Amino acid sequence: MSPRIAIIGAGVSGCGAARRAAELGAKDIVVIDKATPASGSSGLSAGVYNAQTLRPLDIEIRVRERDLLFRFERDRGLPLARIGNLRFATQDADVGAFEHSLAFQRSLGATDARILSRAEIKKLVPDLAIDDVTAALYGPNDGHLDGHLLCSVMVEEAREKGVRFLLNTQLNAYRKDGSVHVLSTGGGEVEADIVINAAGAWAPQVGKTLGHPVAVNPEIHEVVRVKLPRDLGYTVPMCNFYVPGQAAEGIYFRQDGPDSLIAGLHTYDSVPGLAVTDPDNFSPPDGDDNFLKVAQMVTERLRVDDLGFRAGWCGLYPLSADGLFQVGPYKADPSVLVVAGLGGVGITSGVVLGALAAEWALLGKPVTVPRAEVCLPDRPSLLPEAA
Repeated sequence: MSPRIAIIGAGVSGCGAARRAAELGAKDIVVIDKATPASGSSGLSAGVYNAQTLRPLDIEIRVRERDLLFRFERDRGLPLARIGNLRFATQDADVGAFEHSLAFQRSLGATDARILSRAEIKKLVPDLAIDDVTAALYGPNDGHLDGHLLCSVMVEEAREKGVRFLLNTQLNAYRKDGSVHVLSTGGGEVEADIVINAAGAWAPQVGKTLGHPVAVNPEIHEVVRVKLPRDLGYTVPMCNFYVPGQAAEGIYFRQDGPDSLIAGLHTYDSVPGLAVTDPDNFSPPDGDDNFLKVAQMVTERLRVDDLGFRAGWCGLYPLSADGLFQVGPYKADPSVLVVAGLGGVGITSGVVLGALAAEWALLGKPVTVPRAEVCLPDRPSLLPEAA
């Protein structure tokens, strides 16, 4: 008999888990969210998707995610802004890493990316200051999307397969009767054989309720709006001056409309002073330091006179201490699973990470990306003494 599955959280990963569980044949699936789909970090991001990273695990997750996004675009009408994605190298070692990334992408069937020379970069983005840039890893079919629309597409697909969504429904309490998980919600009790915690920045709170802690640290990150003084005559692709593993945050910016960009600072590591203790009650970082830093760094990189800057919005990055995602069951109770620690790459990875959680629940292993077995939540690198 198909197990009953309860998924907590209707963001990208929760919706991804629901649609994959239904695809695998589960008949009784309910998604519980205290608000609406993508009302958390999934709807407050830069919306970027791309495969241009370095670690094989991350590359494979992103390539599989992008394949799904292309299918959603083709079959469900999901709007994708394929403006391209550039990740810049400033030293020879970066170029070597880009070459390895490119070769691995091609081994997975993603053949569109290439490495651009400085001259090719200037042709693509004439106003970019790249005297210190050696080359760039370029994905022409990468770009951005709206997190709310992405979740809406997955909700639609999941509902067609019988998934129920309890939205605007608070999880109030939890108990376990034998092998049955009983979730007390504002809409009544939900019984399940399997529970998946996909609550994003709220995953630690949900984990505490379930009795299975989630070791992620939500941080607040700010998106800044940039006003262009004129039509540049070209579309600014996603320009990412952060290489995984570098010591400091890197600036990113991309086109967001005919006369505007969005920009921010990105990293895969924790940033001191940005931790949020209560995801329901936080405010932008104190002072103008982040805003001014972003404005200065964009001005240094994009040589366009009279750029205007104004506040955008803030979202939460839930980060694991060791920088890896957390996906899969707990040793103490394999019927409780988690998908967490998506950081600032929820859009570009979350659908597949949710799918991996569903595969762990129903197949006992990750199938879409088998190497994701390293992401189990009980791994030693997440123990307090390893932090």
